[in-house]
Amino acid sequence: MPLRTIAVFFDPSPAGEARADYAVKLAFRHRAHLVGIFVVPFGWDGNPSESFVRGQAAVRELIQRHAASELAATKAASQSFAAVSSREDISYEFRFLRSGEANDESMLNALHSDLVIVGSPRSGGLPQERSAESLLLAAGVPILLLPDHWRGTAAEHIVIGWNASREARRAIADALPLLAAAQSVTVLLVDSHKNARHGQEPGADVGLYLSRHGVKVAVERIQSNGAPVADAILGFAKRHASDLIAVGAYSHARTAQMIFGGVTRALLRDATVPLLLAH
Repeated sequence: MPLRTIAVFFDPSPAGEARADYAVKLAFRHRAHLVGIFVVPFGWDGNPSESFVRGQAAVRELIQRHAASELAATKAASQSFAAVSSREDISYEFRFLRSGEANDESMLNALHSDLVIVGSPRSGGLPQERSAESLLLAAGVPILLLPDHWRGTAAEHIVIGWNASREARRAIADALPLLAAAQSVTVLLVDSHKNARHGQEPGADVGLYLSRHGVKVAVERIQSNGAPVADAILGFAKRHASDLIAVGAYSHARTAQMIFGGVTRALLRDATVPLLLAH
């Protein structure tokens, strides 16, 4: 299925504008509609002095001041997003989510998108109650996590972490429009000899599957040599100047990952290139 709607969680910060610029490039390449989503900062910052306000006029003035602050933030975000989005000939729209409704609304907006772009855990543009992980698991829509510092190309050289799981297969399906448009795609198998699901020729069948979809694909098998699998994937991506890693998230039971760590959590924590997660 082609990418027709891309959503990006945006804020008018340097990282947020870089995130929007990345989304604009993808939307232009795939002729997709772009939705910018801004979570309005909660105007009530818990200033102790505000609890001592008395009288209807004073309370009304306080409410108006906070409302004006939220309105100004929303207007600034809308103007910033329009400035970035108008750099290319794409269709786009701006939406804002109020703090009290943002948790549920973020999931509903994700449900109606083909791809959702967020930033790092500290400045991803998401509501405080949300993370890239929780949004992925709640909506089932692929999430592209863009590191704050990223200023490189957008999905030109892609690495797929392949472990022959349902989740990895879902990642391929969700990323297929990106894979077909990329200059190069590498199916990466780490310690394939330890996984009987790969069969007699690990990676061969999935490579053929992708090539039939017009993907410029190569298959690589590497050994972790005792290092964490996530480190092996990240190291390969760095050595080969990859600009996107696509993986299936939580291909093992989440309870086991909570105890032993897990590839997904390590990639979320350590990825220095854009990371596409599917589940």
